[in-house]
Amino acid sequence: MPTTARARGNSVAPPGVRDARDEIADLRRLLARARVEPPYVLVGHSYGGVLARVFAHLYPSETAGLVLIDTLGRDGRRRQLAIWPRSQAPEIRRGVATTVMDGVDLAAGEAIASRVTSLGGMPLAVITAGRQDNFPRTPARLYRALKRLWDAMQDELATLSENSVHVVALASNHDVPTGQPSVIVRAVQAVVGAVRSHARLPPCRRVFSGSDVRCRG
Repeated sequence: MPTTARARGNSVAPPGVRDARDEIADLRRLLARARVEPPYVLVGHSYGGVLARVFAHLYPSETAGLVLIDTLGRDGRRRQLAIWPRSQAPEIRRGVATTVMDGVDLAAGEAIASRVTSLGGMPLAVITAGRQDNFPRTPARLYRALKRLWDAMQDELATLSENSVHVVALASNHDVPTGQPSVIVRAVQAVVGAVRSHARLPPCRRVFSGSDVRCRG
């Protein structure tokens, strides 16, 4: 049976640069100390979705299901930079190109996550923000190209599993947990239910309803 746990807040950052393997090792130690036994349904927002995929890759027997919330897709930053002219919004482009942020080696985690090409039949829910604000102050044409790429990456994430649902949270920007937390709750409930019953996820339209969501695929 999967176990659920939730934590929010900050801790004192250790010295030096860390990567996804370090962060996942910390998470596993925390879960062990708390006596939260695997397998787990992992819920990851933004970079947390990269970590969730890395966890599933490194510890598949401990991973029962995933919920990915507006998270970067496979080779995401490389693909973004490939369509981003150096002359347009250069200060934002430099931020996207940054490989280490707040002492975390983002590129290392993304490289491992890019190896996740299939989750088999693992229950997977992908939630995409409907009001993208990942690329503020970019020219309109570039913004549209980046948004098309982001949406394509979200579709790709949904294809990682043969047992997935993909929904757009129409009323939310990137911060879906604040904008539409109920969408995340429904996704988690659906994934946990599928894991516990050893069944496929219900169709997207049975999981999500209302004018503030739209199912994809």
